[in-house]
Amino acid sequence: MQKNSRRIDLTEGPILKTLVRLAVPVTVSMVMFTVYLMVDLYFVGRLGPDAVAALSISGNAFFIHLGLSTILGTGGMALIAQAFGRKDYDQAAQVFRQSITLALIVGAAETTTGLLIAPAYIEFFGGTGKSLVWGIQYFQIFVVSFFFMILLYTIGNCYRGMGNTKTPMIILLQANILNILLDPVLIFGWLGIPAMGVRGAALASVISQVYALAVYGYLIFIRNSELHVRGSWRLRATLVRKSLYIGIPSGLNHFLLAANMLITFRVISDYGTAALASIGIGFRLLQAIYIPVIAVASAMAAIVGQNFGANKYNRIAGTFGRAWMISIIFMICCTMVCRIFPEQLIGIFSNDSEVIRFGVIYLKVFSLGFVMVGSIMVISAAFQGLGKTYPSLVGAALDTALFAGLVFTLPAFFSWKIDSIFWIKVATVVVETAVIAVWLKTELERTRKRITRHLPTAK
Repeated sequence: MQKNSRRIDLTEGPILKTLVRLAVPVTVSMVMFTVYLMVDLYFVGRLGPDAVAALSISGNAFFIHLGLSTILGTGGMALIAQAFGRKDYDQAAQVFRQSITLALIVGAAETTTGLLIAPAYIEFFGGTGKSLVWGIQYFQIFVVSFFFMILLYTIGNCYRGMGNTKTPMIILLQANILNILLDPVLIFGWLGIPAMGVRGAALASVISQVYALAVYGYLIFIRNSELHVRGSWRLRATLVRKSLYIGIPSGLNHFLLAANMLITFRVISDYGTAALASIGIGFRLLQAIYIPVIAVASAMAAIVGQNFGANKYNRIAGTFGRAWMISIIFMICCTMVCRIFPEQLIGIFSNDSEVIRFGVIYLKVFSLGFVMVGSIMVISAAFQGLGKTYPSLVGAALDTALFAGLVFTLPAFFSWKIDSIFWIKVATVVVETAVIAVWLKTELERTRKRITRHLPTAK
């Protein structure tokens, strides 16, 4: 295996410094990704509420795609991190190759499915009139990008398991700049190019993703810059089972998140297009708010994974404690911002008074659950590093079941207003947090006893 200065041994050195060193590039990558989502929303918002609603409805499918990506990316990241902790680089290379192979297969399947269901999907989730027509136009190109996105997500997660977060950051930074430049050109028809409307936003994303994948291809197959890719690319049942055992619960977790969002859109659609548009804007804002916590949690998962492979319990527990404290402090600050400046935040993306009114209600209520959401992210990432992700799935399933059961009954029965939907969501998030927090405490104690029993002097 070739040496690479961007790869970090996560089993040594100061925990906080290592956590920050990994988290900063992830944060930059995610900021750029969110900026590109926001730029899409900003330019499409100039076309009116129908265009925003079309984009928002289409965007729901992204969480289903993210679930599939998480299955492959989480399994690959955890196994590669644990292999690096054991210094078993041959197995790390095998996991890397098989993760890419699985991503190719799954990406082709989800793109084909999305193209077939596009009209029915947009109509079912509230698309009418222009939002239906534009939603179908956007979605048909948007799902093509799923093929490229699942490859990018999987490869990026594998790099993270190796301790290299800088390379994905640089590649994503370049791709997002390209997307931002292409958005107005393709949407409004600048530089003599025909105006494509919402389709232009989707096409800009596809072009930038193809560019990013081409750069990865150069690094992997020509430069051989991380792990040797020589060897069999055939799927090995043993490694696939191990990867899916870790990845499927995390992926199903994202499917449940998608179900939560789809339920929310289904209920909110009764309040009209403005309400749908406001929720779409609100979700994009939350994606931006959550970035630092997701980045810290992602970095923590890699550190926990390598130290789990190296049997170093103190570094596992120390990393979790520091990551959790960072998430709590940050989320408290975000809660204050959303409650003090909700009109200004929603107003960035829409000047429609009804969209702003609904968006303010959403932000003021749901921001009260930010601390719990941040805790869920960090706890789930700890489970990923330990290679045991089903507890997070149980917590998410409980959350979704409670939310569906309550939101389809209580508001209608008691004639509650739209804000009741968001209060119910906050309540179910609290329940989920409590369940998985207790579970993680038990799992960490079990891990400590196992490591102490086999390696009494391990730190």
